[in-house]
Amino acid sequence: MMKRGLKLLLAIGLALLVLAWKLPTAAADSVGYSVRAILPSNQDDAQANYFALRVKPKEHQRLAVLINNTSNSSQQYLVSVNQAVTNDNGVIDYSQLKPKLDSSLKVGTKDIFTKGSNQKVTVPANTQKRVYLTYTMPAERLRGIILGGVYVEQVPSKTPKKSAAKILLNNAFAYAIGIRLRESPLTIVPDMQLHQIQAVQINRRNFITANLQNPQPGIMQKLTINARVTKVNSNQTLIRQQQANLGMAPNSNFNFGIPWGNQNLPAGRYTLHLAAKADGQNWQFARNFTIANKTVRRLNKTVLTPAKQPNYWLYALLGLLIAMLLAIIGYLLYRNRREKSAK
Repeated sequence: MMKRGLKLLLAIGLALLVLAWKLPTAAADSVGYSVRAILPSNQDDAQANYFALRVKPKEHQRLAVLINNTSNSSQQYLVSVNQAVTNDNGVIDYSQLKPKLDSSLKVGTKDIFTKGSNQKVTVPANTQKRVYLTYTMPAERLRGIILGGVYVEQVPSKTPKKSAAKILLNNAFAYAIGIRLRESPLTIVPDMQLHQIQAVQINRRNFITANLQNPQPGIMQKLTINARVTKVNSNQTLIRQQQANLGMAPNSNFNFGIPWGNQNLPAGRYTLHLAAKADGQNWQFARNFTIANKTVRRLNKTVLTPAKQPNYWLYALLGLLIAMLLAIIGYLLYRNRREKSAK
């Protein structure tokens, strides 16, 4: 009986090991499709798996991406060519269909790619299909680069309506293939400028944000930012934020956030001290700004109130006082009994 039990436990253990071994493979195959670029002859970076192209003024070219539907059913995909921007996490972002473009951007993807670049494509089950995207370069010679991306997202399959008590969550997965177009091999050095500083609220937490701009048609990589806020004419740091491995798209801007947390903002005059470095370049900014009373009232109404922590010191003190009172009462009762017995 004992041996049969051991054999059963061993069999269950082996089954669990096999299941654990197969789970990662199943998760990897669950996406159901893949996308890759068909690189043309004017690719000027042999190591890149995205479109890194040398182009000419007035040049007209058709690019192709291959969508491979590995699922057992026909699927639809949204394909678009998007301008590269910098999101507020300091990441170069190709996913925004209609991003807010920086004022320094003169020629972007929307200016050179045809309207047919945004399309819905149907790919049968277990089939590959090429999707074509066409651009025409402007007549005027291009300085620096145009940076964008082919963004491919699967259209969710229609599901029956659920009752209010049942909420269905669909996991979305998308591919982005970069497009970098340049007419000259010369690299344009990026730059950084500091613009508006303001108090805002993100997810019910107060932040100071600094708008940082790269006004040049060059990519900024390996960006590190160290920012702190003080009162005007003071060296005492009130809040600080440091981040590394950030990036900025050409001719883009983003809001670098310095969290004030879930504390109330006090009105007043402050100084932002911000240091940044990227690819051997360094920038230093020190600028005064004001948080107005009306801003404080508006933000502090909706800030997430921190949960009150138990006051353990108070509990300990109360416990000690109770113990002392019990000891005194016990002593008094004991003394009273002795006095009665003595009589």
